[in-house]
Amino acid sequence: MRLIPYYKIVFLTLLLAFSGATYVQTTSQGHLTFEQTEWDFADIAEDGGNVEHTFTFVNNTSKPVVILEVMTGCGCTTSSYSRKPVLRGERGEITVVFNPMNMPGRFSKSASVLTSASSKPYVLNLKGNVIPRQKSVQELYPIELGDGVRLAVNYHDFAYVGRGDTVEERIGWVNTSSRDVSLKLLPKQSSGLLSVDAPATLRAGERGEMVVRYAVPRNSARYGTLNDICGFAVNGREARAVLTTTAIAVDSFDRMADDVTLPSGEISKKIIKFGEVKRGKTHADATVVIANDGGSDLIIRAVEYGSKALQCSLKAGDRIRSGERKVLEFSFDSRDCDYGVWVDRLKIITNDPLRPMHSIRLTAIVVD
Repeated sequence: MRLIPYYKIVFLTLLLAFSGATYVQTTSQGHLTFEQTEWDFADIAEDGGNVEHTFTFVNNTSKPVVILEVMTGCGCTTSSYSRKPVLRGERGEITVVFNPMNMPGRFSKSASVLTSASSKPYVLNLKGNVIPRQKSVQELYPIELGDGVRLAVNYHDFAYVGRGDTVEERIGWVNTSSRDVSLKLLPKQSSGLLSVDAPATLRAGERGEMVVRYAVPRNSARYGTLNDICGFAVNGREARAVLTTTAIAVDSFDRMADDVTLPSGEISKKIIKFGEVKRGKTHADATVVIANDGGSDLIIRAVEYGSKALQCSLKAGDRIRSGERKVLEFSFDSRDCDYGVWVDRLKIITNDPLRPMHSIRLTAIVVD
């Protein structure tokens, strides 16, 4: 019979330990006996530095025991221990360290201890509550516009916005200087559906918010991705940073998504690989099927992709009737593509209330 090497047994044991339910070794005779397997730090300060607890165990086996590995779930938790064999009846120690920085709130961490005494790991648990530290202005407002003006963020994705709906986000600003400054918006790219409400003057030392808002009219014919880029001029000087916002314009879904009379679209594949394509050649693919398992027509509202090298048989306005399956035909023309990896992403916007958008990733390798 072919034997499995010991290091593979160790690897499989660890894999099982982290892929399933947590196993806690009982403190029974013939094994290691831990004085405790859980420690509660209670409240600790985020900026107070690392905290640690040492777990002590007794070797109740008939042989020396070696700590082989201590596995922790994330980089905020580390461990230290001796690889020196713990003799029968003697004590051993495992110290588990937790770094609370950037980990505010309640936490629960574990460390799985693999030893020569058992094929199953001993699990040690740490828990507590991290009291948030007071963040600096630079941390709260990391985007610098100039002359002391800073923003909390410079990007926001609104996800879906329906017909007749309005979505908005408030973005914090601060003027850290001792003087009032003027602020002017500089539209760089506009969908025509975004508005930004911001003061023209930012008072010295003050904090405030600008309101970024998408509003899609109920009778709008606009579907699909909305991209807007807005620049800023502070005291007449254009800032390097810009504000970018995105949204997906879809139907307004007034009825419940589980209504069986509504359309239900499904795509058979999420990735298309054209493989190697010689420069100047065209490659086709007809392996993707879009199906409508709902009770009414699935209407294609928009089909989006970025590359001129890609063509798709599906068009805005196409209808897929209830129970119908439609094969999508793609073609990739490499004539104007650079050598190497080519990637595009196709988005299909529909009137399916449960999943208004489907995405397909397409790749190719253009060769000589």
